[in-house]
Amino acid sequence: MKRFVFPLIFLAIMMFACNISTTPTPTTATQPTMQLPGEVTDTPTGPTETPTLQTNTTCNELAIYLDPALASDYTCETIAEVPQGIETYPEYTKLTLKGYPLSAKFFTPYLSILPVQRYTELLPDFIPGQVAALQTLIGGGAPGDKDLPFLPTLNAAQMFHAQYQVVPFSNGSGIRYLTLLAQYFAPINNYELFYTYQGITSDGKYWVSAILPVTSPLLPDNADNPPVGQTWDQFTNNYSSYITDLTTQLNSQATGSYTPDLAMLDALISSITIQP
Repeated sequence: MKRFVFPLIFLAIMMFACNISTTPTPTTATQPTMQLPGEVTDTPTGPTETPTLQTNTTCNELAIYLDPALASDYTCETIAEVPQGIETYPEYTKLTLKGYPLSAKFFTPYLSILPVQRYTELLPDFIPGQVAALQTLIGGGAPGDKDLPFLPTLNAAQMFHAQYQVVPFSNGSGIRYLTLLAQYFAPINNYELFYTYQGITSDGKYWVSAILPVTSPLLPDNADNPPVGQTWDQFTNNYSSYITDLTTQLNSQATGSYTPDLAMLDALISSITIQP
């Protein structure tokens, strides 16, 4: 059999609460006209060296610089609160990039700005732990092999993480990494791989989350088949070593080997300003 579904108990559902395939219905949607300044110059990838770019786009409390190479347009939505059930989250801002360099991937590229206090009121046994874990990592804690902070939660597990780095923005900081979410022993592939940013404002009021698809020349186009020469049983039985080896390879790649360049995505994140 190709898929080996993980048994999901209630706690796991709470950790990955939102359904991957469902996009919440927005309560409002606005689409202001972008006024794009000049081209972005190459930006260092170090967490303290990336200059703040002048913003050119505003979406509710979010101001950001949208590089024309990453987005030709965007939508700004206010997603309605879901106060209980498997999909639990507060009302939040969602900015979706249109004209992104990659199309027809599992995720559409978007950024979310979530109010921490209301999220904590809805999930008091979960959100404070995510905040504490993120703040520890921002402060220099080692990411290790465990799942990294990720909001809003999705109904699947982090299969791995690579290219981990702390990246600050104008009034906060956070972490970026590459990952893939699944409910089975999935081959890491370019259809589902994405760059995510998980950050928090310096005052602790807003959580910043981004999902931006990326591809690597090291990976297959999709997860239809196990690595060459293996049956699904062989692949599943050796999944841990597969993940270890592939993570090492992905970490050794230059940012420019990915599409889009990870440095360009870091610059996008670094330009964020949250305006309460």
